[in-house]
Parts: sequence; structure tokens; C-alpha cells
Amino acid sequence: MFRVFIFALFCITHLSSLSQGKGSLKIQCVHYKSNAPLSGLLVEISSDSINDSGIINSNGEVLFSDLDPGNYEIVVCDVDQLSKARIFIQSKQLLQYTMPIDTANATLREIRSDRYEVSPNGQLEEKNSQSDVIFDHQPIHQSFTINQSSNISSQNLEEIYIIAYKQPLIDLGSSAQVRTVTREDIQQLPRRSISKIATTVGGVNEINEGELSIRGTRVDANMFFIDGVKVRGASQLPKSYLGEVQVLTGGIPANYGDVLGGVINVRSRNINMRALPRTSYTITDKKEEPEPFAPVVNYDHFIPIYENQFLSPMDHPHATFGLDVDQAAWSYVKSMARKGFPIKRDAVKMEEMINAFSYQEISVPEKEWANVKIERSACSWNKDHELVSVHLKVRDYPKDRKRKPHNFVFLIDVSGSMSSMDKLPLVVQGLKDLVNKLRPEDRISIVTYASGTGVPLPSTTCENKRKIFKALEDLSAGGSTNGMGGVQQAYHQAELYFDSTYNNRIILATDGDFNVGVNSIGGLEKYISTKRGQGIYLTALGFGMGNYKNSTLETLAKRGDGNHFYIETRSEMESVFADPGNLNNALRDVKLDVQFNPRLISDYRLIGYENRLLKPQDFEDDTKDGGELGYGHEVTAVFEIAKGKASKVESHFVKTRPGFGKQELAFVKLRYKPLEQNSSLEKRYSLPSDQEVRSNELLNLVVAFGLELRDSAFKGDLSHKLLVELAKEYNPKNDEEKDLVELIGLVSP
Repeated sequence: MFRVFIFALFCITHLSSLSQGKGSLKIQCVHYKSNAPLSGLLVEISSDSINDSGIINSNGEVLFSDLDPGNYEIVVCDVDQLSKARIFIQSKQLLQYTMPIDTANATLREIRSDRYEVSPNGQLEEKNSQSDVIFDHQPIHQSFTINQSSNISSQNLEEIYIIAYKQPLIDLGSSAQVRTVTREDIQQLPRRSISKIATTVGGVNEINEGELSIRGTRVDANMFFIDGVKVRGASQLPKSYLGEVQVLTGGIPANYGDVLGGVINVRSRNINMRALPRTSYTITDKKEEPEPFAPVVNYDHFIPIYENQFLSPMDHPHATFGLDVDQAAWSYVKSMARKGFPIKRDAVKMEEMINAFSYQEISVPEKEWANVKIERSACSWNKDHELVSVHLKVRDYPKDRKRKPHNFVFLIDVSGSMSSMDKLPLVVQGLKDLVNKLRPEDRISIVTYASGTGVPLPSTTCENKRKIFKALEDLSAGGSTNGMGGVQQAYHQAELYFDSTYNNRIILATDGDFNVGVNSIGGLEKYISTKRGQGIYLTALGFGMGNYKNSTLETLAKRGDGNHFYIETRSEMESVFADPGNLNNALRDVKLDVQFNPRLISDYRLIGYENRLLKPQDFEDDTKDGGELGYGHEVTAVFEIAKGKASKVESHFVKTRPGFGKQELAFVKLRYKPLEQNSSLEKRYSLPSDQEVRSNELLNLVVAFGLELRDSAFKGDLSHKLLVELAKEYNPKNDEEKDLVELIGLVSP
């Protein structure tokens, strides 16, 4: 059986200057295995006000320009509709989005036993040399392998259909009586064979081992499909293969033909096929189940990133955004690269990778909370461009001042998904290391959540560390994940023992998988937003791989006046807690506003911070949330600029900035609230137009690596070969920089 995935990458043309509020969409279709472009497919896009279509060209691309922001439906077609998706186009930004398409939704194919034979190595091969193709423009070799662990054998193989429907195999909106058992449900079941899963649906009973009766019918009256392929009986697939099982017990659509019993439709997990080991299973005398797929199936989830556009400083004079120093993306990228696994595009957050490194020695004047330096650098992926970087440093914690005591609430996910060694056991050990270093006056509460919530340890001072250790050691994993209930209980505990003279903070440890209660991003965002600004901060620690929901943690940290990190080892957890700024906020609602001189700059692009963008009027609005920074934190914002004079120079922007003439390249405003104050302070800085352009190899290397990992539409002349050359030329100065150079060598294009 074969499958073609078409990856739709939504991007814009490089340096296209759009009118106010417009966006663009560029779709590229490639073959899943060879990555070769697929051409000739029809792509249709539609919204309430726009209907447009285009044909994928020989490069596998089609471009749609000047789109109004809003929801769009995208349909990819061959003869029939292959797949569709809904996306949201944002002003001044692009979405890079991947959409898998199964050929079961393409053209009806029929393979009969009189045309095929089983070869000595167990493969199903056509008797003549002529083979069919799915797409005329992209022939696809067809081969099948069969394993004896399945109930299918070469002796009883009469015919296999690769079936396609314009509608899904089971239309949930029809009158069909259907129940879907999801991957999350399957994970909670003690036994995960198809027959055992099906019996969780009403009206389905197991007569003999693996034989099902649906609503009292004979066992041979049922129809089974595996990824659109009609098979005989319920194949004993490896547990790791099962994505979801749909059971149709009544109201069966006509396209199934004359079905007397029920329909069981098995969908495989969404596997990145390029990451699978190149192993084929053939017919053998052994009846043991084949080894499951390698643990590369990745259900990690990230908030989609709409990359920032190149903008004219005339049409968009202000780049306004909040600042933070989250570094979860860099830790995650390191972990995936060292394991040799594919890295999801939306896992690569440019600002988090940039902020994992230090580029400038910045001193903060006495009595000042922060200081800023602005720098011009060469751009290694576009020789005609420059980089402008804004570096900020928060003052260190005063050496002569005793830190506040802590009021910590440990909010710990103890659901079944946390059972592996890189999750709950690592959480317990890391939190014990933290408690060991706390002072007697510090307080600890422990809140847990799984199917329900609990408080195994009410607020306890660190005078009794043995009691705290015992509560941590008694934790065990099991059940579903009522994350919202846990968050609510944690805030309740923090409020019960709230003291304004303490550092009140919730430390959440989870893989982010909330599947009970309010679990949508919107629901989380709404609840957490009601808690911000009350003196309770949140640090979110993400653990594990394969089911890690970074999107949940990012939302919690962003709306909860906090930060978040990805943890894979005990030493990483120690380093997070060892940095005093990670647990002790210094500045709240930190915002940056950058303006470029249109007499000298024709276009600019902010690299990263897509999820931190603000409206220009939000800069001076103290009710609008910015970012949070701790003592000693350093943060960098990077712009790629194109030199040249923008059109219509005499704009409102220039008139309101009369001193912005030939002497300034950029003008920067910084706004923040010191932790103990309710009003904001504002600082202003400028970049002289005659400042020397430095090379800054480290900044170029970090940004280039991120652009290459994202396969960004804005990477210019960058290639993997050029990236490797830049890495070889760079002399790393510390362990983090050594990791950077090492990973560039590990990650293949």
C-alpha cells in the first residue's frame, strides 16, 4: 500500500510590499518521500468575499496575492477533491502550514488477485510490467508487503480495493450511527487490539477471539477498512500503528454497498514517513507480532506561526511587540536534532532560539532597571541587506539585598501520559533538587491533576523538607488529564497563602496534554487572563516527546505573567532553577517600539515575536499585556532591513518625528513596569546612520539556523551547505555555542 502526502506551505514572495492590511499565500506541493514537486494540481481558495483558483506549476508552487485577512478554505484537487483545510490569513504575516493528503481520497483503483502474485520475498507484484499511476505527471511505484501476523494471507487474498470517496469514509454529519475511538482514548485502554477497541462501542460484542458481532449479525457480515483498503477481518496491527478506530453500527451509507453487519474503519497514526526505519515486513513462518514502529510518531503540538512580512516604514512605521526570554524552542530543537528526528516547522520559534545566546556585553547604570544597545550587522543570507539588533539587559539582583521568600505551588500533571521516565520521575527529582536549595521560610504547596485534582501537600514551610520530599515521592501517574481543574486549584492554593512580601509563583510540570474539562486554547487564555496582574506568576515546564503540547504551555505562560521551558534532563531543570531571573520577575509588561527612517530604509522585517505583536497604540496603554523579564535577563530582537529610500517620505510618521532625519537609522522606545510599581517607565534610544556595520558571526549563525530549520520563505540565498560553512568558520566560546555548531552538523537538509 502506498500513500502520497502533499505538503502545502503557505508563504509570500520575498520582499513583496503589500498594501495596508493585505496578506499573500504561496502553496507548494511535494511528494512525501522524494520531496520532489508535484505539478498540475488545482488549488482553490475561498472566503466570504474571495473565490480564486490556480494550477500548481512545474516547481510545485502557486501564488495568491493581496488577500484580505480572515478565514479561508483551501481545496487541493486532482480529478476529485483530494483534501481541504481552513486557515486564517493575518495582516502583514504569513502562515506556513502542512496538510497531508491520502490517495484513498483520489482515484478509484482496483487490484485483483488474477493480476498479481506474491514474490519469494513476500511482496505483492503485478504479473505484467505495465503499472498504473495516480498522477500522470508524477508516476508512483506500487508495491505491497504482507505480514503473517495479519489475518490476511496470500492464499485467501481475492481482491483488495484502494477506495476513494468525495466524502470521508464515515460522514459524522450524516444519519449514520458512528462512534470514533480516538488515539487518546486508545492510550487509556488496557488492551488495544482492534476488536477490543470496537467492543467499547454499544452494540458491538466479541464472540470469539478477534471475531465481532455488530447488533447481533454474523461475524462475516462486517466490513473492515485500514486506511481506505478493504480487508478481510480485523488485522492484528501493531498498537503503535493505530491512530483512531471508527465503528459504524447503523445507517450505513450506500457507498459501502450491501453491508449486513457493521463497518470498522481504522486510520493509522499520522506518521512522518521519512523518519521511519527502512524496514519491510514479509511473509515468514513466525506468527509473532512485528516490532512496532520506532518512536518517531510525533503528536507534539505548537501554535501555528505566521512569519512576519517585509514592510515599508511608510505604510507600517511602528514595529511594536512584547519582550520575553522563553527558551523552550531551543531546548526542544536540541533534543529532536540529537535523536535524529524531524523538527516541526512551528516548533522553531526564532526569538526563543535567538534569546538562548548572549551577543553583547551590556552594563546597566546604577539606579537604572535596564539598558539597551542597538547594533548593525551584515546579513549572510542576503548580501544586500543588513541586520539591526536591539539588545536589552535587565539589572542583576542586588548583592546587598536579601531575596524575597518564596510561596511556590507545584502544579504537577500525574495523568497516564506522564508515566515515562522522562516525565513524572524527572519532575519529582528536579523539584526535590529545587527544594533542597530553598530556605526554611520558603513555602511549598503541591497540587496534582489527572482525572480529578488533589492537594497532597497544603502549604508547608521548608523547615520540614522531609515532609515535602515524601509528598513528591508518593506521586504516581494514571488517568486522564483534567488540566484546567488543576490550574484552577493551583491558583486557589496560591491565593490562600498569598503574601505581597513573598514571591508568589505557580510552577507547572506537564507534557501539556489537557483532555478533560476546558482544554481549548481559547478557554485557557480566557481563564488565565483573569488572573494576571494580581501578583501571582507562572513558570511552565514542558516534558517528554511525542505528545508534548507546547501550545498549551505557551498560552499559560503568556497570559499568566510567566515564562516556559522545555526540560529533557535533570541538569536542564537545575539550570532553569539556578537562574534567579527565571523565578524572580523584575520587570512587567515589557514592550518595545521600533521605527525605521524611511529616508534610509525601504523595507524591514522583524524576525520572530509573531505571537507577541501589539498594535502601535498598545505601547502606551498600560492595560495591554507585554512580556515579563527577570533579574539579569538578556533579550534580543532582530530586524532584517533593506537599505534605500521609501516612497512618500513626507508621511505622518516623519512629521511626528521631526528629528528623524539623515542622522538616525532607527529610533527605539522601551516601556516597562518595575515589579513594585504600577506605572510604566519609558526609555528612548537611537541608532546613528553612520554606525559601523559589524560581522556578528554568532547572531548570523543562530538566525540562519532557524531560517533553515523553518525552510523560511525569507532565507534568501541560504542553503544547508552555506550554513555548514558558516558553522565551520565560527569559533564557539562556551558550551551553548558548541551545541549550536554541533547541531548544524547533525541536521540534514
